[in-house]
This record gives sequence, C-alpha cells and structure tokens, in this order.
Amino acid sequence: MKKLRCDKPYDLDEARKKKGLPRRKRKDSRTTAYELTIRIPPEYRECLGGKKKFTRTAFALNKKEDLKSQIEAFEYEKNAELEEKLGQREVEQQDESPRKEKGSRSTESIGDYAERYVDIRSNGSIREETQRNERNYLRYVKASIGSIAICDLTSEDIEFCLLQVPVLSEKWAKEKRAAREANRKTADWCKRSHRKLKPLAPIRVAGPDLQAKVLKFLREVLNYACEKEDIQKNVAKAKFLTRLFKKSKPLIDPLMPDEAARFLKAVELLPVGFLKVALLLLLNTGMRPEEMQAVRPGNFIFDDAEPVVNITSVVEGKGAKIVDYPKSDASRRSIPLDLYTAEIVKQWIAMKRQMMEESGLRFTMGTPLIGPLDTPYTYRTFHTYWENFCRKAGFGDIRPYALRHTFATLNLANGENIKTVSVLLGHKSSAYTLDLYAGYVPMTGVGLGIRYMNFLRSYDIAA
Repeated sequence: MKKLRCDKPYDLDEARKKKGLPRRKRKDSRTTAYELTIRIPPEYRECLGGKKKFTRTAFALNKKEDLKSQIEAFEYEKNAELEEKLGQREVEQQDESPRKEKGSRSTESIGDYAERYVDIRSNGSIREETQRNERNYLRYVKASIGSIAICDLTSEDIEFCLLQVPVLSEKWAKEKRAAREANRKTADWCKRSHRKLKPLAPIRVAGPDLQAKVLKFLREVLNYACEKEDIQKNVAKAKFLTRLFKKSKPLIDPLMPDEAARFLKAVELLPVGFLKVALLLLLNTGMRPEEMQAVRPGNFIFDDAEPVVNITSVVEGKGAKIVDYPKSDASRRSIPLDLYTAEIVKQWIAMKRQMMEESGLRFTMGTPLIGPLDTPYTYRTFHTYWENFCRKAGFGDIRPYALRHTFATLNLANGENIKTVSVLLGHKSSAYTLDLYAGYVPMTGVGLGIRYMNFLRSYDIAA
C-alpha cells in the first residue's frame, strides 16, 4: 500500500491578506491558519467513496513543531482509514473470486521469474554487454536461491545469495581450470611438439563488487515484480543489505610527481607511432583507455591558441568496435592539449595517411589512430605493448588507468579547481570527483583565521 502524504501546507492567513479579507476566527490569536491537503491516488478512490482528496484546516503556533505534529497526525489518521478500507475490500474479493491457482506468477520461483525478466529486457531494450552481465548475475541467483517462490522470498534469503557469490565463483573457477588443464594435456598439438605447457594463471574469485551488482540486479527484478503486483514488498531493499554489501570505491593508484616526470621522459624517447600517441594522450589528458582506443583524426582541433581533443566515442567492451556511446552524457567533453602532444599527433596522422595510401586504403577523419590501418587495437593487444614499454622503462606492475589518476591527483595538487578537473575527467558531478580524490586536494585553511581577523580589523580602520 502506498502511504498517503500531505501536500505542502497552504497559508490561509497570507492568502486572505492578499485578497484584503480579514483573518478567520480562532481560539488563540497567535496561531496561523493552514489548509492541509492529502491527494488520493486513483487506485484508492473507489474504496474511499470516490473522493479525490482529504482537506483539513489546522491552526499552529509554529511550523517546526506544532504544524509538523498536526500534519503527521492527519497522515496517520487517513492512512489508518485507507488501510481499513483496503482490508475490507480484500476480504470481499477473496469471498467473491477464487484464490490464485498454484501456477500463478506470485508462486513462481525467483530463478524462473528473474530469467523471464532478463528475457524480456533482452528484446532490444538493453545492450549486449548488459545482457551478458545480467545472465551472469542470474547464474548466482539460480544456483543459490533459484527454487524459492518469489512470494516467500525474504531479506535473509537475499543475504544468503550474496554470501554464496564468492563461494560459487571459486567453485566454478576451479571446475573451469580443471577442464582446461585436462584439455591441454590431451591436445594433439601438445603431443606432437613434445613441449611442456606453462601453468595457467591463478584463479580469480568474485568479491564485494560482484555482490553489490547481484544485489542491484535482484532489486531491479523485485521492483518489476512489485510494479506487476506479483508481490507486495521488495525485500532486497532491506537497510542491512545496503550497509553490508556496498560497492567498493575504485582503486586510486597514481604515479608520484617524480615517477610521472620519468614516465613522460621515457615516452618522449619513443619514435613517433601509435604507442607514443596513446601514452601521451593517457598521461596528458586523463582520458579513459577505452576512449583513447577510439580516438580519430576528426576528434582533434589544431587551433593556434590551444589545440583540443573532443571525446565523443569509446571502444565497446574489450573488442575493436567503436561506438558513439560514452560512459555518460558528461563523458562528451573537450580536453585541451599541450603543444608537444598536438605536434606528435599531427606527425602520426600524416604517417598513418601515407601508410594507408601505400596499402591501397582510404584515410578519412573517422579512421582509428590507435591501431593497424583502419581498425583499432583491442585492449588486450594494447596492453601487451603497454607491458613491454613499462618493463623496458623500468616501471613496475602499473595499470594504464593509473595515468588517468595521475592526471587528476597532480592537477588537484597544483591547485586546479575541482570542478574543472571533474569536467575534464568526464565525471557526472564534481561531488564524485571530490569523493575519490579528497586526499589529494591541498589544504587551503592554514592561516584562515588570522587572514579573516586581519581583514575585519583593516576594514574597521578604513571605515
């Protein structure tokens, strides 16, 4: 049942004063008259005699306590009346109509219900990558609580499902690894070459991030069930679930200023090529790796005053397909370039144009710059070049994303405005940027009290 809520109180005294009318009579002249209104949703009007709203006049001494308490009492009274009427109607309906059959949706298992929900959404309403993710979340739901009827589901069942995520992840990873090991040992090419295979990489087990995503998925499924009136309450919205299964913050792993300077020096020593362009863009603009992979000649504006690069597209997933669908609307942005990076980009565009003409291919403003000829490199291929460069330059196991964090933290440390940095990074709000990089914002409150009092004293003297 939706709770009835009171509208914003209407000041009757103020309205009568504007019309030139006297105040209404009241016992205490110090009070103010307000009209309280509760609007009734269309689905509840039938059981309340067709009424569209409840109204009441309240006389209150103040808004904070007196008026607030009268509003709460009004809401409580009308909600109790509505609950009673709904209960009577439900009893009447049960007497008139047979109960739901055993195969109805409300008794359907959560596993089948969630699978049907994913199938409905997969009918062109969501992207392929989202479909794959939801199918993955569905695996955990079906393996842990899939047989429980959706009408009998409790928040404790949801908690059990989330606690099973790392357990099931480890189990499935070990099964997959064992199957791969068995396949490698029996492979014909292995027997022919008589070579000893290298061991597989260590297994990866799902953690808090996947638990938070599965919880979000279950909430969406149960929200859908509530909207369809198959269940009365979304048990996945229990507060203790939100508190226990939070999504972890992104890893912030920037380079220190001396490391960043050494990294830039190593990049400058590289010959002009796609790798040099890619590394300069990551370090000097703070763009995401998937945005760097999708950069094209048409994204650059080589103005004499200040060249810029426009971010309008990304590489989808880990593949090599460029799509005009950034992470969010805020990701469509323009980032200023330094003159050195702009000059290297110009040289690489000219070199790539020549290489494509020699290969009989047409060079356009939509040709990917980070890749072989007319297709972009996948992230895995780029990462191979990245690892080779880091190893030769003497850097440890750092991620390409660390350059984005370096751009953010060093600019904030240099006193750049948090709003400016947020826009350049493509964040949806500066609050998110501040939440991530709060520890890197320089302290500006040192000596504030002294400066403030000196200002007041100097103003008093001048006056």
